[in-house]
Amino acid sequence: MSLTLLQKLSMAELPVAVTDGSDVDGLRILKMAGHVRAEIPSPVRTLTGYMQPPALAIAITALGRQMLERFPQLRGSSRS
Repeated sequence: MSLTLLQKLSMAELPVAVTDGSDVDGLRILKMAGHVRAEIPSPVRTLTGYMQPPALAIAITALGRQMLERFPQLRGSSRS
């Protein structure tokens, strides 16, 4: 879930490299929503399909901080 990823990022020292495919997708959603600033490279075609290079979460925006305040129930939760 993107909000869970936003919570994880809020507790990390940014910038953070994001390597898991589902987390990269979540970061892409957060970036499109304006909640984070991030560098997300395009997937690279390989002989067996596609590979997603690591993305970089640079900062949480003011809008992202507002989301963290509006959904405090996610803070401290153990959901991944």
